[in-house]
Amino acid sequence: MNSKGNKVGFSICGALSLALLFCLSTNANAVTPTTELFGTASDGTPLHWVVYTPSTRGPWPAVLVIHGGNFYGGTPDSTPESVVCAQDLAAAGYLALSIEYRLAPPGKLPGQTSKGLFPDQAADVQLAVRTARADPRSNGQVGAVGGSAGGHHAALAACTGTPGDDRIDVGVCLSGAYDLSDFSPNPNIATFTENVTNFVGVTTTNQAALRAASPAWLLDKTVSPLLLVNTLEDSMPYSQLPDMVGHLDGAGVTNYQAFSLSGDLHSFHYWSEVKDQAIAFLAAGFAGAPLPSPSPSPTPGQPDANQLVNVSTRAQVETGDDIVIGGFIVTGANSKRVVLRALGPSLSQLGIGATLSDPVLQLFDSAGVLVESNDNWNLAGGLPTELIPTSPNESVLSAFLPAGSYTAVMSGVRSAQGIGLFELYDVDPTESRVSNISTRGLVGTGFDVIIGGFIVDGTGSMQVIVRALGPSLSSLGIANALQDPFLQLYDGNGTLLASNDNWRSTQAQQIIQTTIPPTNDRESAIVASLMPGNYTAIVSGTNGSTGVGLVEIYDLDH
Repeated sequence: MNSKGNKVGFSICGALSLALLFCLSTNANAVTPTTELFGTASDGTPLHWVVYTPSTRGPWPAVLVIHGGNFYGGTPDSTPESVVCAQDLAAAGYLALSIEYRLAPPGKLPGQTSKGLFPDQAADVQLAVRTARADPRSNGQVGAVGGSAGGHHAALAACTGTPGDDRIDVGVCLSGAYDLSDFSPNPNIATFTENVTNFVGVTTTNQAALRAASPAWLLDKTVSPLLLVNTLEDSMPYSQLPDMVGHLDGAGVTNYQAFSLSGDLHSFHYWSEVKDQAIAFLAAGFAGAPLPSPSPSPTPGQPDANQLVNVSTRAQVETGDDIVIGGFIVTGANSKRVVLRALGPSLSQLGIGATLSDPVLQLFDSAGVLVESNDNWNLAGGLPTELIPTSPNESVLSAFLPAGSYTAVMSGVRSAQGIGLFELYDVDPTESRVSNISTRGLVGTGFDVIIGGFIVDGTGSMQVIVRALGPSLSSLGIANALQDPFLQLYDGNGTLLASNDNWRSTQAQQIIQTTIPPTNDRESAIVASLMPGNYTAIVSGTNGSTGVGLVEIYDLDH
């Protein structure tokens, strides 16, 4: 992204002079940089780095600062933020080396005669690693902080090469490109596709060549420690982060951390927000110590309370307003890792007829920006065995989500229709929590009612309100809203715990005290104190009525 609000690319570009960059910097510990020749590329291109030397006595661990620029542009001083990053690293006691590498067409360094396609750039980074390791100012340890295309290079340098030689010891990747073969729908996918195919020099059909240039497809269990960070509306397609994490998990790697931030910043533009975590991560990686937490710890004394760890909704999926829409809220200081699934074909094994033959799943943030999407799941590992769908036509999304509201949309490919199941799994209950889930779908009769399942985990009881809405949806422009919903709540043994038609008929005062009573008297609600276990909420229409309805479960304790 070139500037906040402009989500056209994932580059860190610009031609600001070094002097201007220093004027823009507010780093009180700024050091005077020097530019040096660190090596010569295979085609004779002279390669330079800008050196930021600590004020303390050396030798020091060296950290490469790797700029972005769509693989075809950028310089070591492309942005004020990348300069500040180098200054901060030097102030923290690292020999910061902001490096050049050859550029893909149309870019070209002075003296460059090659096209700068993969693996030329990777070779230049490895040369910088080897040179930094042997530099007398260095203690022989080398890490990297890369942004955007530079994030790709940092990850690649952690996955390839020889440890102790041209492989980095630890890396930080800001908005990195990790799986160059993933062209999942995204607002920025056209720019991503153009840049990565230009970088590799192939078309999108050459999956083998694209994966041969992808850190996600090259890593194994020996990968160096990596900190992976992006922002939710990053101009780098969001799926790049869960792609990398899925491959790391699939390889059994545990020495990484990943998290997302809110907003639409990109690459070094959010260095100031992650500086402390990144510097602590580098220190732990160099020391071989346990990895530090990448985000604020929960408030001291916060109870280990019950929480919703799984919610699912089965409904008829049609077209237009009659698709299935799942909303949920993440609360807490840390990113929440969730897995979302859209199932259809596998439901036939449960004796359900007319299932959705090919579901597609999309995830949007509260601003309505498409964060990630999936048609046919193809994660290479990274999922617990029990979460792997039985049909290749079913869809899976894995995401790291900061606090906020999210919407998942399940529809059918090429307007396919049938009964589908939307599911949300909290795969890391120790980080933040899912506090609310709601699903909108078409309420029919028989098998075509809405069935919402959820799991309460923990040791004590949880206070919840379950709501079934219909008439109030008309104010949202839903023409076929269910006019009189009926709600039933069952436990895991199939025992009916409570039912409600019109919410004022039972528990009216308790429902009002929650501060979120339904806005229409014909809508339904149940307040309940639930022990850990499985529960099911069923929404149907009174007297067999049909229409679009909404089922919601709120964690009232949080």
